[in-house]
Amino acid sequence: MHLNDALTELGRRASAQGKVVEIAIYGGSALMLASNFRITTQGVDAVANVDQDLVNRLAREIGAERGWSPDWLNDGVRTYLSPDVEGLAQHHELFRTYPGEEAPGLRVFVPTPEYLLAMKLMAMRLDPAGGKTDLTDILNLIDVIKITDKSELTQFAAKFYPEARVSGRLRLGIDIIWAARQTWHPSGIQDRKAAVERAGPASHHDA
Repeated sequence: MHLNDALTELGRRASAQGKVVEIAIYGGSALMLASNFRITTQGVDAVANVDQDLVNRLAREIGAERGWSPDWLNDGVRTYLSPDVEGLAQHHELFRTYPGEEAPGLRVFVPTPEYLLAMKLMAMRLDPAGGKTDLTDILNLIDVIKITDKSELTQFAAKFYPEARVSGRLRLGIDIIWAARQTWHPSGIQDRKAAVERAGPASHHDA
């Protein structure tokens, strides 16, 4: 499935109901939309600014028509959002309007690289054997943000999540991340404008 195509359809349906809804997309889907170091994702973590019920209903309709999981787009990530980030006005950037500004129905925001890195550091999924690891994403984001000292990471995460300062799990994870960084080569990231221009058939969702 093309994620960009699905978002276009969701925006079209919202517009037909006289709505313009705003959602923020997180995790691998955000990286897939706004970078060139993520090609696929297992699901879409998306939180609506308002009208979450409408977004959920339209997503289920689209999923049912296309044979996708009913929760291909879901707001389960909501519980992991920073308590210090108030809505989309802080640490988010507008990615694109669907189907377009001439008939808007959906505005998609993505977190800034800084916010996304903090989220991934706190989630600290580093076990490939468990079927899910954020290590490559974290290393790429560290490169984008230009963090050069291991000691910066805890304080960086604490800007968004105060509990990071006392997290033993975070400290252990940072040791693993920094060891991996010594032999890692960055994949790179495109600027936002270039990412918008490439969104479309090249953006895949593997649900």
